[in-house]
Amino acid sequence: MVRQPVSFIQESMREREADCVFRVPYLPKDGSPEREVWIYLLIEHQSDPDRWMPFRLLRSMVSLWERETREQEARQVPGTDRWLSPILPVVFHTGLRPWERLGSLADLVCAPTELEGFLPRFDSVFFTVRGSDPRALVGRGDLFGRILLLFRLEEAPLEEVAEAVRQTFEALETLARAGEIERWWRLAWVVVGYLRHRRPVEEVERLLAAAKDAIEDLSRGREVEVMAKTSAEELLEKGRAEGEARGEARGEARGEAKGKRETLLRQLRAKFGAVPEDAVRRVEALDDVAQLDALLDRILTAGSIAEMGLA
Repeated sequence: MVRQPVSFIQESMREREADCVFRVPYLPKDGSPEREVWIYLLIEHQSDPDRWMPFRLLRSMVSLWERETREQEARQVPGTDRWLSPILPVVFHTGLRPWERLGSLADLVCAPTELEGFLPRFDSVFFTVRGSDPRALVGRGDLFGRILLLFRLEEAPLEEVAEAVRQTFEALETLARAGEIERWWRLAWVVVGYLRHRRPVEEVERLLAAAKDAIEDLSRGREVEVMAKTSAEELLEKGRAEGEARGEARGEARGEAKGKRETLLRQLRAKFGAVPEDAVRRVEALDDVAQLDALLDRILTAGSIAEMGLA
């Protein structure tokens, strides 16, 4: 399975959803030759169900097919040999409110029965974390299932969530022992992001303590601390204090941007090793907080500094 460096999420929706595109080999049951298919994974963080999801999926699917046809044209594939690959759309919903079914495109079109055959139709896989069985999430020992369990337990008592966090990092340590530090780092970042953005502020320290209880190496424990409270936040707090004292909002913005630049450079070095001077200068020249935030998000999935757009 190969991750594709592409996203179809509109900028205005990036706080509520994320998507991943994978190219995977598929062996048909009828014995025909192996072929490749797309898996389009959409992760929904918004609280309320969205009946327009099938339409948004269709737009992304069409964009993916358009990308595929452009690539075939660029390779000068003869027209008779050009085919569209199947797309398997998968939606994960992590919100708290129940969402019984995804629905279909036909549900959105007010068409008489005799015209329904003209509507585009496609199946999709819909997984709502809220409605899942907690035992099913962790029953096969899958690490991603353990992380989804944290979203499933969002309204559970603090100690129950803390125990789930501890068990999650206990499971993640198996990756570190096997030398899969990169995967450990990626999944640990997802958990810490959940703690920072989905848990009340007063709970975070207790939950971080539960995480560090399960971590066997002090350096990884410190890395989790850095993930949880970055220098960007520290400088933002300092900038706020200075801004209140001076009555200058600009000081806060500068402090926030400086902190995010330092955090981005530190995480680039932690993930990719030495960072080229050109990339360092590009980062140090950034003052746009939103752009820095986008780069901080992108580092979770980028496979190289070039994929970050900094090379």
